[in-house]
Amino acid sequence: MALLHKKKRKRRKLKPRPLRAGCPFCWEWLPEPENLDEVYTASGCIGGRCECGAWFVVDETGRLGGAALMDLQALAAEGDLDRALEWRDGTNCEIKDKSLTAATPSFAGRTQEHDRSGPRVWALKQTDSGG
Repeated sequence: MALLHKKKRKRRKLKPRPLRAGCPFCWEWLPEPENLDEVYTASGCIGGRCECGAWFVVDETGRLGGAALMDLQALAAEGDLDRALEWRDGTNCEIKDKSLTAATPSFAGRTQEHDRSGPRVWALKQTDSGG
C-alpha cells in the first residue's frame, strides 16, 4: 500500500498590494502597507501607521483575524509582547476592523455587506491610558 505524502509548501513573503482603504478612526486614506517583521507571527505581516497615529495590519485572506490582532498589538507595543497582551479593547486601546471588499448591490437598491471572510484591515489606536 503506497502512502501519499504531501509536499510542504514554502510560505511566500507577503507582498504589499495597493491599498485604497480609509482609516477606521480618521477616515483618511491609509498609506501603502509595508512588510513588517517585528511582529508576533514568524511569517510577518503587512501594515503600517496612519497619520492619526493608529497602527494597522492587513489580513488578506480574512481568515487570520487572531494572528492579525496579535501582530497589530505587538506592532503597537513596539515588540513588547508582555505589554501588548495586557491591553484590552475599550480600556487601553480601541480596535476596529474594516472590510476591503465593496458592498454588493442587492434587491431593491439596498446594499448587502459581504460576510466576514473577505480581506480586512485591522486598526488599533491607543487611548490616553494606553501608555
